[in-house]
Amino acid sequence: MTVLLAIATATSQVGVALGGGDGPLASLHVRKGRRHAELLAPAIESITRMAGVGTQQIGRIAVDIGPGLFTGLRVGVATAKALAAALDLPIVGCSSLELLAYPHRRQDRTVATVIDAKRGEIFWSLWQTGRGEVAGPMVSAPDALVSAIRARPGEVLAVGDGARRYADVLAPISGVELGGPAEDHPSAVVLLELAATRPSVPLDEITPRYLRGADVRIGWTQRPHVAAHHA
Repeated sequence: MTVLLAIATATSQVGVALGGGDGPLASLHVRKGRRHAELLAPAIESITRMAGVGTQQIGRIAVDIGPGLFTGLRVGVATAKALAAALDLPIVGCSSLELLAYPHRRQDRTVATVIDAKRGEIFWSLWQTGRGEVAGPMVSAPDALVSAIRARPGEVLAVGDGARRYADVLAPISGVELGGPAEDHPSAVVLLELAATRPSVPLDEITPRYLRGADVRIGWTQRPHVAAHHA
């Protein structure tokens, strides 16, 4: 049996899953701050052991390429690429915003997928059945999403940790329903299902989708006198 390994670390949650032709074999999701580098390798080891799967049985790797938090994306994508290279395996990348939308792909209403980008911003997209992504991906203040929702007819389901963080902005909009905590983060189990519908790509095409610069880089650009001092 060929097994797919899925890695989803774009948000504060670390998620890994193993699946085959009969569906998921094992999964593990951990929300413990931003400890992605500490948690990811042990999580992969744990689910392979629980499922009784050896590395020689893994036939493909899928990874969440973002958008999301810089550290989580960097750790997840680097780990997935290192494993794919070491085991000579095909790899596929999927958007974190699409992973949030995928379980709701048969909804008759628009689905807004919203990830907390910190610093008062969100990563977001709008999705519709049969049309896919109809707006986004974007990084902006929540007000831009509010405008995009109000410009579209019909009801909207808003999911993701960003939607719940900014519930006070989104919930008052007529026709908007907020998803619950179970829908806060991209799921590695959903990644198994979505990746099965996607072709593999060359390893060098798997790159994080940040949508904006990393926090540390923004910090340097905001303090040019400090950068000049160390130049």
